[in-house]
Amino acid sequence: MRLVKVFAVITAVSVASSSADLEPLVFDSAARAVGEVARSLGAPGRGLLEPYPEVARPFLWLMRYLPRRWRLALIRWGMSFSLGYPAPAFGSWNPAGIFSFYTERYPKRTYDAIVLGDPSGGTAHLAALLGAPLLPPCYLLGARHRIDPDDMDPYISTALKAIAGIRKGEGVEVIVHYDPVHDRDLVARAALFRVRATGLPAAYREFILGRLRPGGTIVVAEDSYSWPQIPLAEGIWLQIGGLGALSPEGYLGRYPPPGEPVWRRESEWGTPEGFIEEAEDFASEHGFRFLKLSFPHPDRSSLLAYRAYRAAGAREGMVILDCFTTMDAKFCKETGIAPLHLVFNTRDSFEFALEILEDERPGEALLLLHPSYAAPEDLVLPDEWERALGELGIAVRWLIDPRAFPDDPYLPFLASRKLEELSREYRLPEPLGLPVGELPGLP
Repeated sequence: MRLVKVFAVITAVSVASSSADLEPLVFDSAARAVGEVARSLGAPGRGLLEPYPEVARPFLWLMRYLPRRWRLALIRWGMSFSLGYPAPAFGSWNPAGIFSFYTERYPKRTYDAIVLGDPSGGTAHLAALLGAPLLPPCYLLGARHRIDPDDMDPYISTALKAIAGIRKGEGVEVIVHYDPVHDRDLVARAALFRVRATGLPAAYREFILGRLRPGGTIVVAEDSYSWPQIPLAEGIWLQIGGLGALSPEGYLGRYPPPGEPVWRRESEWGTPEGFIEEAEDFASEHGFRFLKLSFPHPDRSSLLAYRAYRAAGAREGMVILDCFTTMDAKFCKETGIAPLHLVFNTRDSFEFALEILEDERPGEALLLLHPSYAAPEDLVLPDEWERALGELGIAVRWLIDPRAFPDDPYLPFLASRKLEELSREYRLPEPLGLPVGELPGLP
């Protein structure tokens, strides 16, 4: 009887997460970054719980006590119904129109600054601190299928069939993103592709003209991080792998590409050159100030956000290490606890954090790691985090359950509750903020 109830709830979760209209996948980095910034600016939102229907709460709590094999089997079964969109949804769709999904998230008022570009957690924290909406150049969609995650050809085929419904000439490119190491469970159940603006979308132009005060500042967060991509057709590219401890060459050695790779700006974090150029021209044309922040890697935006928090008067002796889409920008603003964002919980992000914390030496670190149901080879587990931070004299306060990591399905609900408790304990009389004019003077 208990398993019957489990399956019933899975079905309810799957139905609740389906949609007839194409929208950016809610768990993607760009959609989550927009949601976090909008919520920090006063828009409604569920924070960490945004990708998880409330109906899932008791079900996911129960699942964490099942044997691991059963737990993962149920999660993967549920993914088959809830991840991405079925093929008929891609009959005909307007790729440029979907950018309005982001602009509609923000409160309808005037802003001193608007941030365009890199949708990493670091940029999201920075935009929240500035009190500025964040508008990314990309969004993620997925077309459902069932394949062996190591079989690239049917993955590409599913994506190309979905992309065929695009209306042409919309000022976008499409990058089919195949990462069977970090996204293994996702790859098996949906072909994921990122739609990226090659110029400034009309929805963004309209939003800036209507919401940025006269003489306000357009901030472009330019991430030039690059990765080899293979042309599949005009305006359509394939990226094999993504940021982590495994090199691009390592990926291409394991998964030989179906063509000659070209180094281009990375699918998830890279900012298209045409998007930046049109933003600068738009600012000049309409009398807005223009500030470009250039990063060679998304962890540099994390470092800038951390320094911006310190400049704004962040709470001394504390830091929160949040990770990928498991973050809460509103919490950081309201408590003054500076975020040092990890792009992923992989070896490279681990080493980045230790490098910064070795100099900073806060007394306490709140650890908010991102769950994984694939457990990639470059994942760093909680005991290594505790040991490394302990050697630096930094006490760890877990916002997750380290014993159930990395595949704890209840992690978002547990972390959300702990963040609410800490927010009540550390809430400032007024949220932290930083004027955009102070950005150029940061180290």
